[in-house]
Amino acid sequence: MDLTTTAPQPAASTTATTATTAATATDPQLLLTALDHQFRGFRTFWFDRISPAGPLALPATRGAELERASVRLAGLLRRAASGLGADCLARHRALGLDERLTGFYADEEFEQTYATAIGRPDVVLTESGWKFIEFNFCSATGGQVFTHLLNDLWRQLLPGRAADSLVLADPMAARNDLLRGVLAEYGLEPRLALVGYLPDVFVTDRRYYEIEIDALRKGGIGAEYFDTDEFTDALATRAGEFPLVLERVVPQEWLDAGRDLAPLLTIRKCGATVLTPQSSYQAANKQLFAALSAGLDWMTDDDREFVAGYLPWSRTVREETVEFEGESWKLTDLLVRRREEFVLKRSDGDQNADVHLGFRTGAAEWEAVIAKAREAGTWIVQQAVHSADLAVTVLDTGSREYRPLSTKAVFGPLVIGGRTAGCPVRYEVPAPLGSEPGTPGSSILGTAAWAA
Repeated sequence: MDLTTTAPQPAASTTATTATTAATATDPQLLLTALDHQFRGFRTFWFDRISPAGPLALPATRGAELERASVRLAGLLRRAASGLGADCLARHRALGLDERLTGFYADEEFEQTYATAIGRPDVVLTESGWKFIEFNFCSATGGQVFTHLLNDLWRQLLPGRAADSLVLADPMAARNDLLRGVLAEYGLEPRLALVGYLPDVFVTDRRYYEIEIDALRKGGIGAEYFDTDEFTDALATRAGEFPLVLERVVPQEWLDAGRDLAPLLTIRKCGATVLTPQSSYQAANKQLFAALSAGLDWMTDDDREFVAGYLPWSRTVREETVEFEGESWKLTDLLVRRREEFVLKRSDGDQNADVHLGFRTGAAEWEAVIAKAREAGTWIVQQAVHSADLAVTVLDTGSREYRPLSTKAVFGPLVIGGRTAGCPVRYEVPAPLGSEPGTPGSSILGTAAWAA
Protein backbone atom coordinates (compact mmCIF):
# COMPACT_ATOMS: atom_id res chain seq x y z
CA MET A 1 0.00 0.00 0.00
CA ASP A 2 1.73 3.16 -1.15
CA LEU A 3 0.63 6.75 -1.14
CA THR A 4 3.08 7.63 -3.89
CA THR A 5 0.86 5.95 -6.45
CA THR A 6 -1.64 8.77 -6.17
CA ALA A 7 -1.23 12.12 -7.81
CA PRO A 8 -1.59 15.47 -6.04
CA GLN A 9 -5.12 16.78 -6.02
CA PRO A 10 -5.80 19.83 -8.19
CA ALA A 11 -6.61 22.75 -5.89
CA ALA A 12 -9.89 23.51 -7.62
CA SER A 13 -11.38 20.12 -6.70
CA THR A 14 -10.11 19.71 -3.16
CA THR A 15 -13.02 19.25 -0.79
CA ALA A 16 -12.93 17.33 2.45
CA THR A 17 -14.74 14.02 2.60
CA THR A 18 -16.77 13.60 5.77
CA ALA A 19 -14.75 11.54 8.25
CA THR A 20 -14.14 11.68 11.98
CA THR A 21 -11.60 10.19 14.33
CA ALA A 22 -13.12 8.85 17.50
CA ALA A 23 -10.45 8.41 20.18
CA THR A 24 -9.45 12.01 20.86
CA ALA A 25 -11.18 12.02 24.22
CA THR A 26 -8.50 9.62 25.50
CA ASP A 27 -5.71 11.25 27.49
CA PRO A 28 -2.70 11.55 25.13
CA GLN A 29 -0.29 9.90 27.56
CA LEU A 30 -2.70 6.99 27.97
CA LEU A 31 -2.76 6.50 24.21
CA LEU A 32 1.03 6.66 23.94
CA THR A 33 1.44 4.15 26.75
CA ALA A 34 -1.11 1.86 25.11
CA LEU A 35 0.67 2.10 21.75
CA ASP A 36 4.00 1.29 23.36
CA HIS A 37 2.49 -1.76 25.03
CA GLN A 38 0.49 -2.96 22.03
CA PHE A 39 3.47 -2.78 19.67
CA ARG A 40 6.22 -3.68 22.13
CA GLY A 41 9.09 -5.32 20.37
CA PHE A 42 8.21 -3.90 16.98
CA ARG A 43 6.91 -0.39 17.33
CA THR A 44 8.00 0.97 13.96
CA PHE A 45 8.32 4.20 12.01
CA TRP A 46 4.56 4.15 11.51
CA PHE A 47 4.04 5.62 14.98
CA ASP A 48 7.29 7.44 15.81
CA ARG A 49 6.55 11.15 15.32
CA ILE A 50 2.82 11.12 14.63
CA SER A 51 0.38 8.38 15.53
CA PRO A 52 -3.27 7.82 14.73
CA ALA A 53 -5.59 9.10 17.43
CA GLY A 54 -8.29 6.59 16.65
CA PRO A 55 -9.86 4.82 13.70
CA LEU A 56 -10.70 6.77 10.56
CA ALA A 57 -14.49 6.56 10.65
CA LEU A 58 -16.50 6.58 7.43
CA PRO A 59 -20.20 5.89 6.84
CA ALA A 60 -21.28 2.25 6.82
CA THR A 61 -22.52 2.67 3.26
CA ARG A 62 -18.94 3.44 2.18
CA GLY A 63 -17.71 0.29 3.89
CA ALA A 64 -20.44 -1.88 2.38
CA GLU A 65 -19.67 -0.55 -1.08
CA LEU A 66 -15.96 -1.17 -0.60
CA GLU A 67 -16.61 -4.76 0.48
CA ARG A 68 -18.90 -5.49 -2.47
CA ALA A 69 -16.46 -3.97 -4.95
CA SER A 70 -13.42 -5.70 -3.41
CA VAL A 71 -15.02 -9.14 -3.48
CA ARG A 72 -16.33 -8.66 -7.01
CA LEU A 73 -12.97 -7.43 -8.30
CA ALA A 74 -11.21 -10.43 -6.72
CA GLY A 75 -13.56 -12.68 -8.70
CA LEU A 76 -12.94 -10.83 -11.95
CA LEU A 77 -9.18 -11.00 -11.47
CA ARG A 78 -9.30 -14.71 -10.74
CA ARG A 79 -11.36 -15.32 -13.87
CA ALA A 80 -9.04 -13.16 -15.96
CA ALA A 81 -6.05 -15.14 -14.71
CA SER A 82 -7.76 -18.46 -15.39
CA GLY A 83 -8.39 -17.43 -18.98
CA LEU A 84 -4.68 -17.05 -19.71
CA GLY A 85 -4.06 -20.78 -20.13
CA ALA A 86 -5.21 -24.30 -19.46
CA ASP A 87 -2.93 -24.87 -16.47
CA CYS A 88 -0.72 -23.10 -13.95
CA LEU A 89 2.42 -23.19 -16.07
CA ALA A 90 0.66 -21.91 -19.18
CA ARG A 91 -0.74 -18.98 -17.22
CA HIS A 92 2.63 -18.37 -15.57
CA ARG A 93 4.33 -18.07 -18.94
CA ALA A 94 1.55 -16.00 -20.45
CA LEU A 95 2.25 -13.41 -17.75
CA GLY A 96 5.99 -13.56 -18.38
CA LEU A 97 6.76 -14.58 -14.80
CA ASP A 98 10.17 -15.81 -13.66
CA GLU A 99 10.84 -19.42 -14.69
CA ARG A 100 12.58 -20.04 -11.37
CA LEU A 101 9.14 -19.97 -9.73
CA THR A 102 7.50 -22.72 -11.79
CA GLY A 103 8.28 -25.40 -9.21
CA PHE A 104 6.07 -23.73 -6.60
CA TYR A 105 2.69 -24.72 -8.05
CA ALA A 106 0.50 -27.35 -6.40
CA ASP A 107 -2.32 -29.29 -8.07
CA GLU A 108 -4.66 -27.36 -10.33
CA GLU A 109 -7.79 -27.69 -8.17
CA PHE A 110 -6.07 -26.38 -5.04
CA GLU A 111 -4.48 -23.51 -6.96
CA GLN A 112 -7.80 -22.44 -8.45
CA THR A 113 -9.77 -22.80 -5.22
CA TYR A 114 -7.53 -20.74 -2.95
CA ALA A 115 -5.74 -18.31 -5.27
CA THR A 116 -7.71 -15.34 -3.97
CA ALA A 117 -8.49 -16.61 -0.47
CA ILE A 118 -6.44 -13.88 1.23
CA GLY A 119 -5.85 -10.50 -0.34
CA ARG A 120 -5.73 -6.74 0.06
CA PRO A 121 -6.34 -4.18 -2.64
CA ASP A 122 -4.94 -0.67 -2.56
CA VAL A 123 -7.91 1.65 -2.94
CA VAL A 124 -8.15 5.42 -3.12
CA LEU A 125 -11.27 7.33 -2.11
CA THR A 126 -11.53 9.98 -4.81
CA GLU A 127 -14.06 12.78 -5.18
CA SER A 128 -16.07 10.43 -7.41
CA GLY A 129 -15.75 7.33 -5.20
CA TRP A 130 -13.50 4.30 -4.70
CA LYS A 131 -10.73 3.57 -7.22
CA PHE A 132 -8.67 0.36 -7.03
CA ILE A 133 -5.04 0.79 -8.08
CA GLU A 134 -3.83 -2.78 -7.44
CA PHE A 135 -4.80 -5.98 -5.63
CA ASN A 136 -2.37 -8.19 -3.70
CA PHE A 137 -3.17 -11.82 -2.98
CA CYS A 138 -1.19 -14.14 -0.70
CA SER A 139 -0.96 -15.33 2.90
CA ALA A 140 1.81 -12.78 3.46
CA THR A 141 -0.49 -9.88 2.59
CA GLY A 142 0.57 -6.93 4.72
CA GLY A 143 -1.55 -5.21 7.34
CA GLN A 144 -3.08 -8.24 9.05
CA VAL A 145 -1.15 -7.99 12.32
CA PHE A 146 -1.24 -4.19 12.53
CA THR A 147 -4.98 -4.09 11.85
CA HIS A 148 -5.60 -6.78 14.47
CA LEU A 149 -3.64 -4.80 17.07
CA LEU A 150 -4.93 -1.34 16.21
CA ASN A 151 -8.57 -2.35 16.16
CA ASP A 152 -8.09 -4.16 19.46
CA LEU A 153 -6.57 -0.96 20.84
CA TRP A 154 -9.51 1.15 19.70
CA ARG A 155 -11.97 -1.28 21.28
CA GLN A 156 -10.16 -0.84 24.58
CA LEU A 157 -9.76 2.95 24.48
CA LEU A 158 -12.86 4.27 22.77
CA PRO A 159 -15.76 5.33 24.97
CA GLY A 160 -18.40 2.61 25.03
CA ARG A 161 -20.92 4.48 22.92
CA ALA A 162 -18.32 5.30 20.25
CA ALA A 163 -16.98 1.75 20.16
CA ASP A 164 -20.48 0.32 19.85
CA SER A 165 -21.25 2.56 16.88
CA LEU A 166 -18.25 1.43 14.82
CA VAL A 167 -17.42 -1.77 12.95
CA LEU A 168 -13.84 -2.70 13.96
CA ALA A 169 -13.32 -6.10 12.36
CA ASP A 170 -10.58 -8.55 13.35
CA PRO A 171 -8.69 -10.08 10.40
CA MET A 172 -7.30 -12.86 12.62
CA ALA A 173 -10.79 -14.10 13.42
CA ALA A 174 -11.73 -14.11 9.74
CA ARG A 175 -8.52 -15.91 8.85
CA ASN A 176 -9.19 -18.55 11.51
CA ASP A 177 -12.56 -19.20 9.87
CA LEU A 178 -10.86 -19.62 6.49
CA LEU A 179 -8.17 -21.94 7.85
CA ARG A 180 -10.69 -24.12 9.69
CA GLY A 181 -12.50 -24.45 6.38
CA VAL A 182 -9.30 -25.56 4.61
CA LEU A 183 -8.55 -28.08 7.36
CA ALA A 184 -12.08 -29.49 7.16
CA GLU A 185 -12.04 -29.60 3.35
CA TYR A 186 -8.93 -31.78 3.32
CA GLY A 187 -9.73 -33.75 6.48
CA LEU A 188 -6.66 -32.46 8.30
CA GLU A 189 -5.96 -32.27 12.02
CA PRO A 190 -6.25 -28.65 13.30
CA ARG A 191 -2.50 -28.01 13.49
CA LEU A 192 -0.40 -25.69 11.42
CA ALA A 193 3.07 -24.23 11.13
CA LEU A 194 3.27 -20.51 10.51
CA VAL A 195 6.48 -19.86 8.59
CA GLY A 196 7.83 -16.32 8.32
CA TYR A 197 10.98 -14.27 7.87
CA LEU A 198 11.42 -11.23 10.11
CA PRO A 199 13.47 -9.11 7.64
CA ASP A 200 10.54 -9.28 5.21
CA VAL A 201 8.35 -7.38 7.66
CA PHE A 202 11.13 -5.01 8.79
CA VAL A 203 11.09 -6.08 12.42
CA THR A 204 13.51 -8.07 14.61
CA ASP A 205 11.24 -9.34 17.38
CA ARG A 206 9.47 -12.69 16.98
CA ARG A 207 6.52 -11.29 18.92
CA TYR A 208 5.21 -10.00 15.58
CA TYR A 209 4.49 -13.59 14.53
CA GLU A 210 3.72 -14.86 18.03
CA ILE A 211 0.69 -12.55 18.04
CA GLU A 212 -0.61 -14.57 15.10
CA ILE A 213 0.16 -17.83 16.89
CA ASP A 214 -1.83 -16.68 19.92
CA ALA A 215 -4.80 -15.75 17.71
CA LEU A 216 -4.66 -19.13 15.95
CA ARG A 217 -4.63 -21.03 19.22
CA LYS A 218 -7.54 -19.00 20.56
CA GLY A 219 -9.35 -19.99 17.36
CA GLY A 220 -8.90 -23.68 18.12
CA ILE A 221 -5.94 -24.33 15.82
CA GLY A 222 -2.72 -25.73 17.26
CA ALA A 223 0.03 -23.53 15.85
CA GLU A 224 3.76 -22.96 16.10
CA TYR A 225 5.98 -20.31 14.54
CA PHE A 226 9.12 -21.10 12.57
CA ASP A 227 11.59 -18.96 10.75
CA THR A 228 12.11 -20.37 7.24
CA ASP A 229 15.42 -22.05 8.09
CA GLU A 230 14.04 -23.36 11.37
CA PHE A 231 11.19 -25.06 9.56
CA THR A 232 13.34 -26.70 6.92
CA ASP A 233 15.66 -27.97 9.68
CA ALA A 234 12.68 -29.26 11.68
CA LEU A 235 11.50 -31.38 8.75
CA ALA A 236 14.30 -33.85 9.52
CA THR A 237 12.65 -34.87 12.81
CA ARG A 238 9.11 -33.44 12.70
CA ALA A 239 7.96 -34.16 9.14
CA GLY A 240 4.21 -34.67 9.04
CA GLU A 241 3.58 -33.00 12.39
CA PHE A 242 1.95 -29.98 10.74
CA PRO A 243 -0.54 -30.91 8.01
CA LEU A 244 -1.07 -27.22 7.08
CA VAL A 245 1.57 -24.54 6.55
CA LEU A 246 0.66 -20.86 6.50
CA GLU A 247 3.51 -19.37 4.51
CA ARG A 248 4.08 -15.69 5.35
CA VAL A 249 6.82 -15.12 2.77
CA VAL A 250 6.74 -14.18 -0.92
CA PRO A 251 9.00 -16.07 -3.37
CA GLN A 252 9.21 -13.15 -5.81
CA GLU A 253 10.43 -10.88 -3.01
CA TRP A 254 13.16 -13.41 -2.25
CA LEU A 255 14.23 -13.33 -5.88
CA ASP A 256 14.25 -9.52 -5.88
CA ALA A 257 16.42 -9.57 -2.73
CA GLY A 258 18.87 -12.04 -4.29
CA ARG A 259 18.08 -14.82 -1.81
CA ASP A 260 18.23 -18.55 -2.48
CA LEU A 261 14.78 -19.98 -3.21
CA ALA A 262 15.73 -23.48 -2.02
CA PRO A 263 14.29 -23.11 1.53
CA LEU A 264 10.95 -21.87 0.18
CA LEU A 265 10.78 -24.65 -2.38
CA THR A 266 11.52 -27.19 0.37
CA ILE A 267 8.57 -25.82 2.32
CA ARG A 268 6.28 -26.14 -0.70
CA LYS A 269 7.35 -29.75 -1.26
CA CYS A 270 7.27 -30.87 2.41
CA GLY A 271 4.05 -32.88 2.00
CA ALA A 272 1.80 -30.42 3.86
CA THR A 273 -0.96 -28.28 2.39
CA VAL A 274 0.66 -24.88 1.91
CA LEU A 275 -1.15 -21.57 1.74
CA THR A 276 -0.63 -19.40 -0.33
CA PRO A 277 -0.95 -21.15 -3.69
CA GLN A 278 1.54 -19.78 -6.19
CA SER A 279 -1.43 -18.86 -8.40
CA SER A 280 -2.20 -16.09 -5.91
CA TYR A 281 0.60 -14.11 -7.53
CA GLN A 282 -0.97 -14.63 -10.94
CA ALA A 283 -4.27 -13.16 -9.73
CA ALA A 284 -2.30 -10.25 -8.22
CA ASN A 285 -0.38 -9.52 -11.42
CA LYS A 286 -1.05 -5.97 -12.56
CA GLN A 287 -1.36 -7.03 -16.19
CA LEU A 288 -4.82 -8.26 -15.27
CA PHE A 289 -5.84 -4.70 -14.36
CA ALA A 290 -4.81 -3.70 -17.88
CA ALA A 291 -6.71 -6.63 -19.39
CA LEU A 292 -9.91 -5.82 -17.49
CA SER A 293 -9.60 -2.13 -18.31
CA ALA A 294 -9.19 -2.86 -22.03
CA GLY A 295 -12.02 -5.42 -21.88
CA LEU A 296 -12.11 -9.20 -22.23
CA ASP A 297 -14.47 -11.21 -24.44
CA TRP A 298 -16.31 -12.85 -21.56
CA MET A 299 -17.06 -9.61 -19.73
CA THR A 300 -20.70 -8.56 -19.60
CA ASP A 301 -21.86 -4.99 -20.02
CA ASP A 302 -22.28 -4.87 -16.26
CA ASP A 303 -18.69 -6.09 -15.78
CA ARG A 304 -17.41 -3.37 -18.10
CA GLU A 305 -19.41 -0.71 -16.30
CA PHE A 306 -18.06 -1.93 -12.96
CA VAL A 307 -14.46 -1.84 -14.20
CA ALA A 308 -14.90 1.62 -15.72
CA GLY A 309 -16.28 2.88 -12.43
CA TYR A 310 -13.80 1.32 -10.02
CA LEU A 311 -10.51 0.90 -11.93
CA PRO A 312 -8.38 3.66 -13.42
CA TRP A 313 -7.64 3.42 -17.13
CA SER A 314 -4.81 0.85 -17.47
CA ARG A 315 -2.92 -0.76 -20.37
CA THR A 316 0.05 -3.08 -20.88
CA VAL A 317 3.03 -1.04 -22.11
CA ARG A 318 3.70 -2.05 -25.71
CA GLU A 319 3.65 -0.60 -29.18
CA GLU A 320 -0.04 -0.17 -29.92
CA THR A 321 -2.76 2.36 -30.56
CA VAL A 322 -5.13 3.02 -27.67
CA GLU A 323 -8.26 5.01 -26.97
CA PHE A 324 -7.92 7.45 -24.09
CA GLU A 325 -10.58 9.99 -23.14
CA GLY A 326 -12.21 9.73 -26.55
CA GLU A 327 -9.02 10.17 -28.58
CA SER A 328 -6.84 7.68 -30.46
CA TRP A 329 -3.16 7.66 -29.49
CA LYS A 330 0.00 5.71 -30.05
CA LEU A 331 0.57 4.59 -26.48
CA THR A 332 4.17 5.82 -26.27
CA ASP A 333 3.18 9.25 -27.60
CA LEU A 334 0.40 9.47 -25.02
CA LEU A 335 2.75 8.62 -22.17
CA VAL A 336 5.38 11.12 -23.28
CA ARG A 337 3.06 14.02 -24.03
CA ARG A 338 0.87 13.58 -20.94
CA ARG A 339 3.50 12.22 -18.56
CA GLU A 340 2.12 13.80 -15.38
CA GLU A 341 -1.18 11.95 -15.72
CA PHE A 342 0.26 8.43 -15.58
CA VAL A 343 2.04 5.85 -13.43
CA LEU A 344 4.27 3.07 -14.80
CA LYS A 345 4.38 -0.19 -12.83
CA ARG A 346 6.22 -3.48 -13.05
CA SER A 347 3.40 -6.01 -13.10
CA ASP A 348 4.85 -8.53 -10.62
CA GLY A 349 6.43 -6.02 -8.25
CA ASP A 350 5.54 -5.74 -4.58
CA GLN A 351 6.19 -3.21 -1.82
CA ASN A 352 6.36 -0.40 -4.37
CA ALA A 353 9.07 -2.11 -6.46
CA ASP A 354 9.46 -0.36 -9.82
CA VAL A 355 6.60 2.11 -9.53
CA HIS A 356 7.31 5.34 -11.40
CA LEU A 357 5.06 8.39 -11.19
CA GLY A 358 5.05 10.74 -14.13
CA PHE A 359 4.47 13.82 -12.02
CA ARG A 360 7.56 13.00 -9.93
CA THR A 361 9.79 11.86 -12.80
CA GLY A 362 11.78 14.03 -15.19
CA ALA A 363 11.06 13.76 -18.91
CA ALA A 364 14.33 12.01 -19.84
CA GLU A 365 14.08 9.51 -16.99
CA TRP A 366 10.42 8.88 -17.83
CA GLU A 367 11.26 8.02 -21.44
CA ALA A 368 13.98 5.65 -20.21
CA VAL A 369 11.41 3.88 -18.00
CA ILE A 370 9.02 3.61 -20.95
CA ALA A 371 11.77 1.97 -23.00
CA LYS A 372 12.52 -0.43 -20.13
CA ALA A 373 8.83 -1.27 -19.80
CA ARG A 374 8.39 -1.91 -23.51
CA GLU A 375 11.43 -4.18 -23.58
CA ALA A 376 10.12 -6.20 -20.64
CA GLY A 377 6.64 -6.50 -22.19
CA THR A 378 5.03 -7.09 -18.80
CA TRP A 379 4.71 -3.60 -17.32
CA ILE A 380 1.50 -1.59 -17.18
CA VAL A 381 0.63 2.06 -17.33
CA GLN A 382 -2.19 3.38 -15.18
CA GLN A 383 -3.90 6.72 -15.05
CA ALA A 384 -2.97 8.42 -11.78
CA VAL A 385 -5.83 8.87 -9.35
CA HIS A 386 -6.41 11.65 -6.84
CA SER A 387 -7.26 11.05 -3.21
CA ALA A 388 -9.96 13.26 -1.75
CA ASP A 389 -8.96 15.14 1.37
CA LEU A 390 -9.94 13.38 4.59
CA ALA A 391 -10.45 15.12 7.92
CA VAL A 392 -8.63 13.20 10.66
CA THR A 393 -7.16 13.80 14.09
CA VAL A 394 -3.63 12.65 14.92
CA LEU A 395 -1.41 12.63 18.00
CA ASP A 396 1.92 14.45 17.95
CA THR A 397 4.03 12.12 20.07
CA GLY A 398 6.54 14.87 20.88
CA SER A 399 4.17 17.56 22.16
CA ARG A 400 1.60 14.97 23.27
CA GLU A 401 -1.14 17.04 21.69
CA TYR A 402 -3.95 16.07 19.36
CA ARG A 403 -4.28 18.06 16.18
CA PRO A 404 -6.64 18.01 13.22
CA LEU A 405 -5.30 17.17 9.81
CA SER A 406 -6.65 17.28 6.26
CA THR A 407 -4.90 14.47 4.46
CA LYS A 408 -4.87 12.01 1.55
CA ALA A 409 -4.96 8.28 2.08
CA VAL A 410 -4.77 4.80 0.60
CA PHE A 411 -7.15 2.18 2.01
CA GLY A 412 -6.35 -1.54 2.11
CA PRO A 413 -9.41 -3.65 3.01
CA LEU A 414 -8.33 -7.16 3.98
CA VAL A 415 -10.35 -9.64 1.92
CA ILE A 416 -10.30 -13.02 3.64
CA GLY A 417 -12.50 -15.94 2.68
CA GLY A 418 -14.74 -13.82 0.48
CA ARG A 419 -15.41 -10.98 2.91
CA THR A 420 -13.60 -7.93 4.23
CA ALA A 421 -12.14 -8.17 7.71
CA GLY A 422 -10.53 -4.93 8.80
CA CYS A 423 -9.11 -2.10 6.73
CA PRO A 424 -5.64 -0.64 7.24
CA VAL A 425 -5.28 2.88 5.93
CA ARG A 426 -2.08 4.78 5.27
CA TYR A 427 -2.27 8.54 5.30
CA GLU A 428 0.09 11.44 4.86
CA VAL A 429 1.36 13.74 7.57
CA PRO A 430 3.31 16.93 6.92
CA ALA A 431 6.98 17.46 7.72
CA PRO A 432 7.74 18.60 11.31
CA LEU A 433 7.39 22.28 12.11
CA GLY A 434 10.65 24.13 11.50
CA SER A 435 11.78 21.76 8.74
CA GLU A 436 13.61 23.12 5.73
CA PRO A 437 11.32 24.21 2.89
CA GLY A 438 10.60 21.30 0.59
CA THR A 439 11.16 18.67 3.29
CA PRO A 440 8.85 15.78 2.45
CA GLY A 441 6.28 14.62 4.93
CA SER A 442 5.82 11.06 6.02
CA SER A 443 2.92 8.70 6.46
CA ILE A 444 1.36 6.76 9.29
CA LEU A 445 -0.67 3.59 9.47
CA GLY A 446 -4.12 3.51 10.97
CA THR A 447 -7.32 1.60 10.40
CA ALA A 448 -10.68 2.53 8.95
CA ALA A 449 -13.92 1.80 10.72
CA TRP A 450 -17.46 2.00 9.45
CA ALA A 451 -19.95 4.04 11.41
CA ALA A 452 -23.37 2.45 11.76
